[in-house]
Amino acid sequence: MATVLALGHVLGVAIALWTFNARAGGSFWHGVPPSLLLISPEWFMVSAGKAIGWEITLVVWLARGKPSSPWGVRPGSRSGRITRLTPAERAARDRAMQAAEHSRIPEG
Repeated sequence: MATVLALGHVLGVAIALWTFNARAGGSFWHGVPPSLLLISPEWFMVSAGKAIGWEITLVVWLARGKPSSPWGVRPGSRSGRITRLTPAERAARDRAMQAAEHSRIPEG
């Protein structure tokens, strides 16, 4: 039983890291390049800590109503550094994502 719980936790850590990367604007399939980890150490440390405690992170995220990630690449960034976005940048990103979703959904 303990082995199953341990494997479930390790699998959860991997899925959490994959999800945090994608929500911050990274690639689902190519992962995070090591150079990005060095450019954005704050994001990496926060994401690693949240992934290790993914069970708590999931409960808090659901309790808050599934808000969008406060992390992302700033518009016009040439470095691709993931940083904590301002509320205005986050709102603009959310609007752009909603507009993109609505353009993909066929009406009818």
